[in-house]
Formats: sequence, structure tokens, C-alpha cells
Amino acid sequence: MSTKVCVLGLDGATWDLLDPWLDDLPTIKSFADERRTTLDSCIPPLSMPAWKVYSTGMNPGDLGVFTFVEPDFEEEQFTTVTNESFTTRELWDYLGEAGHQSAVVNMPTTYPPRDIDGWQISGPFSGKQEDYTRPEELGRTLDRNDYTILPEYYLSRDPDDIDGAVESVETKLRTALGFTETADFVHTTLYLTDTVQHTEWDSPVCKSFWESVDEQLAWFLDELGDDWNVVLMSDHGFGYTKGRFYLNTWLEQEGYIHIDDSGFDFGDLFGLMGLDYDRALALMQRLRLSGVVLETLPESFLRKVARQMPGNRKLEGLQDKIDWEADAVALAPLVYTRNEQVADEIREKLLDVTDRDGEQVIDEVYYGEDIYPDTDVRMPDLVIKHTDYGISDIVKPGVLFEYDGDWRHHKTAHHRRNGILTARGPDVEDVALDELEPRLYDLAPTILDGFGIDIPEEMRGESIGLLGSNSERKPLPVQRDVDRVVEHDENVEQKLKDLGYL
Repeated sequence: MSTKVCVLGLDGATWDLLDPWLDDLPTIKSFADERRTTLDSCIPPLSMPAWKVYSTGMNPGDLGVFTFVEPDFEEEQFTTVTNESFTTRELWDYLGEAGHQSAVVNMPTTYPPRDIDGWQISGPFSGKQEDYTRPEELGRTLDRNDYTILPEYYLSRDPDDIDGAVESVETKLRTALGFTETADFVHTTLYLTDTVQHTEWDSPVCKSFWESVDEQLAWFLDELGDDWNVVLMSDHGFGYTKGRFYLNTWLEQEGYIHIDDSGFDFGDLFGLMGLDYDRALALMQRLRLSGVVLETLPESFLRKVARQMPGNRKLEGLQDKIDWEADAVALAPLVYTRNEQVADEIREKLLDVTDRDGEQVIDEVYYGEDIYPDTDVRMPDLVIKHTDYGISDIVKPGVLFEYDGDWRHHKTAHHRRNGILTARGPDVEDVALDELEPRLYDLAPTILDGFGIDIPEEMRGESIGLLGSNSERKPLPVQRDVDRVVEHDENVEQKLKDLGYL
């Protein structure tokens, strides 16, 4: 029987949160009782680029992408990072070349979708739900059956809407299951675990949601059967935060940048409402400021709205406010500086920042060249490690700190590097996971190794042998053209209907 691997991505999952609840999470516990470890995420531990680190076996420096937007210093603007920003081949590209079809469902960083040997359904960060599948006709089928990338809860953060989040988890798993009779590799991301943890960390609401996720996983695994190797993983971990530190405010107070805060704009309005970009866009869509209505509005108006949404990590959120001739440009937790002297000064001062209780706010400030070796792209000069505080690049003049409870829709927890990894299945080996100290970029070579596919030389990660060691690492030519037309199996739609989803 050919190798079959299913990866279930539990966005932001961490043993720190799950361990005390495992007796009430029997499905996850059954995995953890067999084998488990902490999966070290990338730096910074953000979903963009973490999911691409997972799928390519590379670090952010190799990819040339470090967060949701890229600074273009020549054009003095920020550009959105999308799936098109990446030219590197991914796990499913190598699988396809070896004759294995893949289905990729709801993974962040996959919009717009690419043609792969199989099926791809884009995940969050698109800001819209159109042209989000390959093949395209799959999207039309999903739309007819009320498939949504993100439910109402993502906008509202209201515990009363949590049932919709649970239904969304069920939908993603049911959709992924529809591909399992044809594909040899299936990946699906349950993104809402991240969303719930941000605002409901270690609360009864959070625990109840995880119990529902566990129940859905039990159903999925029962339907999947015993022939599949199943990997549970997360792109990063999580931890409680005392509040939020506004990096651009600090840089301005220290004299490194100047923020143009003249006038009251759309960003200020959405900021008062506590909305970041994705949630502000969802609100606009709810108010029918989308589709046909949006098409009737002047482009200049739409660009102004898009640029000025606070925390807009998708478009050009700081472009009208930041002085590009200043000594520093910040995209939290990254800082780009004019020269090494400025970088040294900012690093030293950041490590001295304290909160209202006199506690240190910043754990460490890395030099980009130290954590992204052999990188030939413009990398951030400084990368901030923060534990007790979230760090924001939202332009909020005069506000240096906000503490837990100070702001509407506040985030009580934020990303850390402490992800999870556990697996079971017919080919899963009893390797000493804790001793191996696996990293996020080890998963792609590990999966290829399990399929007996030689590990590409360009991958920074190494196989940890979790699915067996069946291949070699050989130098392979770097292939950049990953957009190609492939054939798709029409039987999958019928399988989805048989499952009761379509």
C-alpha cells in the first residue's frame, strides 16, 4: 500500500495551554500519550511566514519574507505579501512530481491559489472569498454549499458566535476528508484555534472550543481510517500577554522616526472600534461595502481606506504616516535601520524598556544577520523577541502601552515559538522527538522522506525520520516556476456529496 499522510494544522496550538486540559481532550491526548514534542517555530513566530516555512522547508531569510507586508525602500511603500510573493517550490510540488496528488485546505499564505497536482483551497489572509480554489470549479461548488473561509466569530470575537467557529472547523475537516480517497497527501489548517486563543486565552470559552475541536478530530479520524499517517502540528505557539507595546510610538519618542498624525482618518475610526485589517474588511463586507458596491466607489477612496486601516498588515497601512527618510522603519517585531550604529543604539535601548511595574518588556533583540545566515535579500536589521507583551506597529501617536483590559477586543495572548508536534499511523517511527528538538522547517523534508522522495538541497530543514527514512539528500536544481497546469480528478466532488457536505 502506498504511503498516505494527513497533516492537521492546529494554528497556534501549544502544550502550555493544552496540557492541563488533556483529560477533556481525549483525541489529542491519545496522540500525546504515544509521542509528542514541542515544535520550534520560526523567527518571528507569525503565521506569515510560518506556514510557508512549514511547506518549503526553509526559513524566512531563505524565502525573503518575514511578515505580512514587505517594505520597498526604493519605491517608499509597503507591498502586500501573498502566495505570489513566494517563488520557492513547496512540499506538494515535489510530491506531484513523484506522482502523488495532494489536497491543501485552508492553509494561510495560499491566496491566490496555485495549480498543484491535486487541489488547493486558500486559507485566511485573502480579505475576500473569490477565485480561491484550484481548480476554479471547486470554488463554485463550495460557494453553492455556503463554504466560508472565516466565520462571523472572526469579526465579532463574541463568545455568542462561537458556535459558528465550531461549524467552520467541521466544514474544513469534512472538506478535507472528501479528498482522501484520491490524494496521497492531505493538509488542512484549523485557523480559528489561533483566533480564539488571542481573545479567550485559558478561559472556559477557550477550553470549550478546544473540546469541540477534539470531538471533530475524533470524527474525522474515525472516517479517515487506520491506513493514514496523521500528523498534528502547529505553525507557532502561544502565551499570555500583559498588554501591548506600541513600537512606532517608542521609536518616535526616541527620535528615530516621525509619524504624521495630522487629521482623523479611517485608520483612527477603525482603531477606536478595535479592528485590525481583516476584521475591518469583514465589517465593510457586512455593510455591503464590497462586490458591486465597492466597484462603484472611486479607486482613490478605496485606496485611502485600505492604506489607513490600523494594523493593516495586508496593504500599505503605514505608508502615509511613516517618514521613509527616517533612521528606522518598523514592522513589528522587525526593525529596519539606516545603518549599523542606529541598529546598535535601538537594540540597546529596547532592552532597557520597562512597563509600569518596572519589568523588562523585551526579552531579546536579535540581529537579522545572526538568525538568517546566507541570506541575499534585504533582511530586517533587528528582530524583537517578546514574551509578556504583544508588540504592535499600529500607528497610535502618544500611546506607548495598553494593558490587559484597556482596549476593546483586546488580545490576551500572543504568538510564541512553542508549537506542537505529535503523530501516529502505520509508518510512524518511535523516534526520540524531544532529543531531536524538531523545527518547523524540518516537517517538509520529513514528509518527503516518508514518501521516499529525495530531500532537495535547497531545503534548510532535515528529516527527523518520524515517517521513516526512505530517501537521500541530493543536490537538486532550484526550480522557481511552480505555476503549472495539471489535471484534476472529478471524482472528488462526488466524494464530497457522499459525505453529505455537497
